[in-house]
Amino acid sequence: MLKAIIVDDEILAINLLEAMLKDNGAIDVIGKFLNPLEAIANIPTLKPDILFLDIEMAEMSGIDFASKIEELTHVLDIVFVTAYEHYAIEAFSVQAIDYILKPIEKARLMKTIERISIRRGKVQQLSDGSIRNEDVQVIENFHFHLHSGKMYIDGVALTLSTKEFHILYFLAQRPGQIFHPSDLYKLIWAEDSLGQTQALKVHISNLRKKLESIPGHQANIVTVRGSGYQFLFT
Repeated sequence: MLKAIIVDDEILAINLLEAMLKDNGAIDVIGKFLNPLEAIANIPTLKPDILFLDIEMAEMSGIDFASKIEELTHVLDIVFVTAYEHYAIEAFSVQAIDYILKPIEKARLMKTIERISIRRGKVQQLSDGSIRNEDVQVIENFHFHLHSGKMYIDGVALTLSTKEFHILYFLAQRPGQIFHPSDLYKLIWAEDSLGQTQALKVHISNLRKKLESIPGHQANIVTVRGSGYQFLFT
């Protein structure tokens, strides 16, 4: 089972989420915290796989919380659970895996857990000493070597520029989610696009061609008219 902790300054919200997670059967809630500072102090000992995190909290915002635990040595997937849509860009800038709006839809939550479970399971199967030292992240059949910037699909190397690697790694972790070009630019370049997203368009175009060059390719970056870019495993 995956180990999870919940951090929210409303006890009713914690209890509701915990009940939903127990129904899933794949999650063991090992910690519940109303005070984010207490949660930060306990994370190194508890070593959870997943952190379900509220954003607007009295002691500390969830964004600040996530920033403070970026240096953790173990892999921790952050899922923001909030009533506010407008924090999404900031949430993904601190490497959140997902962003779920309150009131929580159970089907939406279960989909997130399933995706994390699959991703975690494949990482565990492949994590012998050498792979762990290389810091390889496996998503479906994509293997991202985070230190070297190399990427493989079913053992076939895909030659990517640094920005292409970052874009593909970011989108592959969030399949099905749609990102407006200006938002995606800000998340990857760490600066406002000021309406200039041509560089992003070029990188997306190059990535599409490279993905299509892989025999039997089963993933692509699609354009959702009027909304932005979406990564899909087919």
